[in-house]
Amino acid sequence: MENNFVSVWRPGMASIFHNADAQRVAEEIYSIGEGATPEQIYEKAKGKNTELHKCLEWDNRKAADKYRLQQCGNILRCLIIKKKDEPEKPQQPIRVFHYSDVTHTYVPTVKIVRNVDEYQALLEQAMRELRIFKAKYSTLSELKEILDLID
Repeated sequence: MENNFVSVWRPGMASIFHNADAQRVAEEIYSIGEGATPEQIYEKAKGKNTELHKCLEWDNRKAADKYRLQQCGNILRCLIIKKKDEPEKPQQPIRVFHYSDVTHTYVPTVKIVRNVDEYQALLEQAMRELRIFKAKYSTLSELKEILDLID
């Protein structure tokens, strides 16, 4: 990484990774090579003296429960709505459940669009995600016209 940049955790994420030093974690990942796969990172993290080791759950019972919780989240995020006569791959998929910032649960999308507060929160989330997208791809001149439309 260039000398004028440092690696940090996204706000609020440090505790998820057991407060491991983000810069050291990034350096260990860089040391793998030009690119790194999750499998390569896992192999590196097996070293008990690595900063990456701190980021993973090594108690197999706890890890299994966390993995199953992640799978349940994937179920919620991967179910989409489609019309019965629509092709298998809808043009613009709509998720069956959406995370509600109001209730902090996954709520059926049809309920969110019927509730003014929930719908407003969904719109605000969409705008946050668009701003993140804009920041992430702001260096791509080919997207300038599209990115200029985002506040």
